Amino acid sequence: MKKFFSLLFAAAFFALCLTACGGGSDTASYNLNDIVTAVEAANPVSNPRDVDDNFIQLDMLLTADNIEEYAGKVSNDQGNSALIVAIKAVEGKASAVQEELNAYKTSISSGGLYAEFADMEAMAADARIVVKGDYLVMVVANTEGADYAEIDTALNDALK
Repeated sequence: MKKFFSLLFAAAFFALCLTACGGGSDTASYNLNDIVTAVEAANPVSNPRDVDDNFIQLDMLLTADNIEEYAGKVSNDQGNSALIVAIKAVEGKASAVQEELNAYKTSISSGGLYAEFADMEAMAADARIVVKGDYLVMVVANTEGADYAEIDTALNDALK
């Protein structure tokens, strides 16, 4: 009888261990400020200002009801394109936020700005929009020599 209970408890413990290790990549949780900081190491934002509600809703035209939280920095220099925005979408709304980010990318990369801003448009055309579950990150490289290969590496590392 002791062996039976020992085996029963061992099996129950084993099942509990497997359950505790459950979770997949869809349940990952990230600190948005940590993502921004990691990407900023590869893409310095000159004269940065924090992304706020006005920037999210009025400049980027994102729907606030689709966003649970966000963090980000944008260059406050007229001639610099640096932008880093990390977003946690409301569950099930990541694709809607991604569509709006793509529309924003199009608007800043094909706006027909004056010739002196052509380098900003080129950086915006190559902007990265990465989606992982309910998390999205948009990065526009700065015009001071940022490299998208380094930015891609920083994004991959931040979203592991």
